[in-house]
This record gives sequence, C-alpha cells and structure tokens, in this order.
Amino acid sequence: MIARLGSVLMAGVLVLGGACAPAAAPPKASLTAASIVPLQSLADLTLVSVTVNRSDQAAVFMVDTGASKTIMSPLLARRLGLTVPKDAVRHDLRIVGGTVVTVPFIRVSSLQVGEAMIEEMEVGIYDFAPDARVIDGLLGGDFLNRFRVTFDQAARRMTLEPLPAAR
Repeated sequence: MIARLGSVLMAGVLVLGGACAPAAAPPKASLTAASIVPLQSLADLTLVSVTVNRSDQAAVFMVDTGASKTIMSPLLARRLGLTVPKDAVRHDLRIVGGTVVTVPFIRVSSLQVGEAMIEEMEVGIYDFAPDARVIDGLLGGDFLNRFRVTFDQAARRMTLEPLPAAR
C-alpha cells in the first residue's frame, strides 16, 4: 500500500490555472547561510519536518521536486486552527492519472524547513494522501525553487542554501 502510494504521489502536482486574482508581492524568502535538514524515508518517499506559522507542532511533508505547488492536508490545517474562506483563490491541479482537481489556497504567515523560511506563502488545502495519515503535506517547487537545494540520500539530508543575489 505505501509503495503504491509512493509511486502515485511522486509523479507530482502540476498547476493548470486558477481564478484570476490581483498580483500579489512575491513571498519573502529568508535564509542567510546553508541549512542542513534531516530527511526521513517511507517506502520510496522523501519526508521532511516543516513548521507552519511558527507553530510548535512539527508537520511531516513529502518533498516533491516535480510538484509546482505546496499542499497541506485539511487535517493539518484544522490542527493549526486554519480555515479556508469561502472566497479562497482556487487553482486547478493535475494529479497522477491526469485527474484535475480544484484546490483552495490560503495564505500562511510562514512556512519553514530547517532555517529556510518563506513568509506570506500561499498553500493549497487538499487531502492528496488520504491513506497516509503520517504525511501532513507536500513541499513543492514554490518553496524549493526559492533556494539552492542539494540532496544527499546516503546521509539522509537535504541542504538548502540562499540563492545568489540577482545582478
């Protein structure tokens, strides 16, 4: 079951489009030095500890370099006291098998992995892994692409580094 889940989830989530909304300022990424983050493995999944809104509750997110968006489970959102407003921006996401789902997005004040943090980030709320309650979310490219990311699977760690300043 978990192995099947891994092969299904690792294909990633792609954004197709969404509701038109005014362009917002890009979320602020902060990281001043390299941050080494321990990785966990479950079957063929790579998992990492994530902190949402500076909560003292750590969450477990699957790292998916092929996913364009970060997704949080509705269960985690409820644990953190987050709600989805009726007028939330929604994006159509393509999941494994080509199915398109419409997912509401909410803004979290911060999403942190190790010392790397993005403030005022939009995160989708969707139960993408209903059979794997140990997984609270999916860490996608909208977070990962803000840093230089290096994986060392043998040492079971991921290093996040600040990107060089634009010249």
